Amino acid sequence: MEAQGLTKPRSEYRISAGKNLENTFVQGAPASDETFDPIQKLKALRPLPFPDTPPEDAATILHVSMYCNKSFPVRIFHALSSKDGLNSHAVFFKNNFTNAHLPVSDLELTLLTSLIERINPDAITFSVLAPYVVETRRAVAAIRKVSDAPIIIGGKYPTIVPHEALEFVDYACKGEGELVMLRIQERLRQGQNFHEIRGLWHKDDEGNIVDMGQEQLYQELDDIPYPAIGEMQMHFIEEGQLLETDTELYDDEFLVLAGRGCVYVCSFCVNSLLIPMNRGNGKFVRLRSPDNVIEEIKYRLDRCLAPSLVVFNDEIFGMFEDWVVEFGAKYSSQIGIPFDCELVPSLIKENNVRKLAQAGMVSMHFGVQSGQDQIRKDIMHRPGTNDDLMQKSKLVRSLGIQPQYDIILGNPFDDGNSLSDALGLLLSFGTPIRLNTYKMQFFPHYPFTNMALEAGHISQADVSDEGIERATMYEWSYRPKFPAFSRHNYLENCIYLIPWTSPMVRRLLHHLHEKHNPVLGFVATILAMLRYAQGFKGIATFVWARRIYLSVKLIARGDFSTLRRKIGEVKINSRYSKLRTGRMLSR
Repeated sequence: MEAQGLTKPRSEYRISAGKNLENTFVQGAPASDETFDPIQKLKALRPLPFPDTPPEDAATILHVSMYCNKSFPVRIFHALSSKDGLNSHAVFFKNNFTNAHLPVSDLELTLLTSLIERINPDAITFSVLAPYVVETRRAVAAIRKVSDAPIIIGGKYPTIVPHEALEFVDYACKGEGELVMLRIQERLRQGQNFHEIRGLWHKDDEGNIVDMGQEQLYQELDDIPYPAIGEMQMHFIEEGQLLETDTELYDDEFLVLAGRGCVYVCSFCVNSLLIPMNRGNGKFVRLRSPDNVIEEIKYRLDRCLAPSLVVFNDEIFGMFEDWVVEFGAKYSSQIGIPFDCELVPSLIKENNVRKLAQAGMVSMHFGVQSGQDQIRKDIMHRPGTNDDLMQKSKLVRSLGIQPQYDIILGNPFDDGNSLSDALGLLLSFGTPIRLNTYKMQFFPHYPFTNMALEAGHISQADVSDEGIERATMYEWSYRPKFPAFSRHNYLENCIYLIPWTSPMVRRLLHHLHEKHNPVLGFVATILAMLRYAQGFKGIATFVWARRIYLSVKLIARGDFSTLRRKIGEVKINSRYSKLRTGRMLSR
């Protein structure tokens, strides 16, 4: 650790991350005379269908998602509020296009405020992640000019720093929000304020922050409504337009959460803060029943235009054998379309993966994150060795599943040796290969961020709201470095180039893995820039040149069925390109 510029054992950075969040505030307490039971209410709402028409003379609530059309929280809260008899609206204000977020325009702020004036909500909620705090502040300031409704913020950002969120909103939800939301909705019906609600922080009359703790982790996930898709009163603002058409209806992939929580505390992940924060607050890892998951998928299939892949987006999918056996049998008999999941490699069990493959799993997100065991263990606090990763990769491929590897570049603790190890590891995985190359992000209070600050790799400006916005909105995925003559820089570009598997590129990468050669490194850099232009910039010349090249290869092989399928995908993607969400793909 000292060689990395760090002096403390790794556990100290996890502990210090939690201590950094400890502050002394006024300690609040839930209302002692409250008779409302949100758990009973949640169970009563579970069997109710989504209403077809808005209620008359009911309180109006507006849920706003910042930069995420797929937002699970806002879609769930819209369903929860609607089933609970409120006049609920959901606004998806901007979307997340990888490395190409569009800033909020004055026209879009006007569209938002005009919509709010028309809806005239009694309460407004926001779901916000750390990258979008700056734009959320702008949106809240604009809303204040046209509405005096109380504004409540939830999501990972206020869960970590509720006191900071209260600088610009009225209430901040710490932790999961379903039970909190039901209490808010009951208060709306009673015409009461939202003080003395567990998990809902606020300021008292003297401006002191009142710490309301956090709500328990709800264990019976089947009771929580699944996300609303294409339901009434859903609004989408992007590219200067207000649309009433749900973008999810046109996406050929849809995301499902089969559970919540994670068992690991990787230093670069929010779970390094959430898991310690929730000790004694209920089981952190929870699963929905297979029946409930299948029920949601059927709901989505009935509504979506042409879904071709289900993506399970939780970190614990496939962990538990009994669940896998039941799910696999029901999915294959009742659903049948291919699905994808993500799983920490150390949790991959042959028997479970075999059953999931038989049920229809075709690909798996496979977190490599670093190519060197020491950095993975001591810096990233992540389990697994390179030998483990190679064994698990072979296992997954042997079962007919395509791994989709994830690696993080831009790690300041990497050097030429660790990047050479990473390149060699990825080359050993064979072809074809799908690779997501993320750029390391420095979120406030995370153990990894604290280590980078201590070692002098980053400054406080990098972890400011503005610094996080710049990094995540435009460099979430790795951008090839140019001109990149140093071995460190061109090896990162070589890793980015891994999915291009032509023999010439493969020989180039193998050579640079073994020997330092700035000239060949520059060649690799040019190729990496071309791949980025083709994949993320979407420059037509490169996109169509690659499409033509791949088409010629398919024709030469006589694979006309694949060619027809690819042409169909291009037609659909082109038709709905303005509506699709921005997701990072392995190009």
